[in-house]
Amino acid sequence: MTMADAYLKIKKPDFAKSTEMLFKAKEIAEKLNNPLLMAKIYGSIANQYSFLNYPEKIKPYLDLSKIQVEKLPNGYEKNYLTARLFIEYGNLEADRENFALAKKNYQRGLTALQKNGSPDKKNIFQYQRIFYNIGVANTYLRKNDSAEYFLNKAIAVKNTENKEFKYFVYNTLAKVYTNRDETKRAIDSLETVLDDPDFKDNRLKADMYRQLILSFKKLGNNKKYIEYSEKLLKLDPDVKENNQKAIVTAVNAEQKDLIGKIDERENHNLLLLILCVLLILSAGIFIFFINQKRKREKLLYQNFLKNLDNSQHDNLLGPEVEVGKEKVSFSVPSAAESAILEKLEKFEASDKFTNSKLSVASLAVLFKTNPTYLSETIKKHKEKNFNTYVNELRINYICKQILERPEFLNYKISYLAEHAGFSSHSAFATVFKGVTGISPSAFLREAELKFKNLPTR
Repeated sequence: MTMADAYLKIKKPDFAKSTEMLFKAKEIAEKLNNPLLMAKIYGSIANQYSFLNYPEKIKPYLDLSKIQVEKLPNGYEKNYLTARLFIEYGNLEADRENFALAKKNYQRGLTALQKNGSPDKKNIFQYQRIFYNIGVANTYLRKNDSAEYFLNKAIAVKNTENKEFKYFVYNTLAKVYTNRDETKRAIDSLETVLDDPDFKDNRLKADMYRQLILSFKKLGNNKKYIEYSEKLLKLDPDVKENNQKAIVTAVNAEQKDLIGKIDERENHNLLLLILCVLLILSAGIFIFFINQKRKREKLLYQNFLKNLDNSQHDNLLGPEVEVGKEKVSFSVPSAAESAILEKLEKFEASDKFTNSKLSVASLAVLFKTNPTYLSETIKKHKEKNFNTYVNELRINYICKQILERPEFLNYKISYLAEHAGFSSHSAFATVFKGVTGISPSAFLREAELKFKNLPTR
């Protein structure tokens, strides 16, 4: 689930300020040793970290909140906070793309909330969040009817204090429409929000721009495609800067909390000095290994680019006839073999291999041959099986798109996977590393450095 799919209950998204306030509240709650206050604050900090895309910090704070919730007597507050916990645990699974497990957590949260009866002034926002999050999970599970049902339930909950909430619902409804190939309806839903003068959330705006870029590309509307690509490029640095400020605030607060606890327990300058030395050494070792890893990734990236150029050159020369190599048993008639090779050459020059439903059988139908002839020809001349052959074409294709079109640097890896023809993020990442030697995120980083180093005109 993207960060734009989540919803934070604040009027204006100033994440740095809200993070600072949360850690001040945490300090007060811990001094008071109040389970109710601590449960609320720990849960809110976990929620904040989820918006800052800082996953390693989320679960520890959720677990701290859970410990405090379990201390509370049965009743309204315990049910309410239990529901909030399940929402956050669900969000954590959604960020890991475990949408089925995320949905189960949301449903458990709904059960806890319903113990308090119908929506009231205090819990109305949590009802909206749960309905909305179940809708989001169903969207990613491609259960479009269920997704639309719960998203509409979220809108139907009347809450005048959170008018911005509807923007997030319409954004996800657009994804439901896209899943159904209702591209025009998706565009209308997004542009209605973007035209609203009260809409200010740059995080959500960036996600909408990405959806519109893909939608207009699908419709072949190059003018709108370019327009929203340029808007995204202008907006993206602002979003990153806001996130960075908030992360720095959170890290500073964590460090302040750690030092304070050391002073309270030991009040020995020597211990603090040793800790600082260890931290510096650890940071130095960490930076060293990161630099070594980056150097290896850079070398692999450069080698892949050379291989990519060489493969394009070899394709222009045509297939080589190998001499002196032991021949594999082969039964395809020469006329059929020649015809398949010609069609493979045209196939490689097209982007038909980005169809995620492509199989050796469907390609054989397209080539007007049989799957065995096609498979054997690929095995003989490409020296690989059909799946490896097609996956390498897809990876080479998406790499060229990244290298030639800077707007691809702003796309999420899940979008790149879908664009290249892969049915899942994990399959794309595995094949990508197998072909290039580095992960998709490392490749994007190296490509971004390349664009930054290009001379300006």
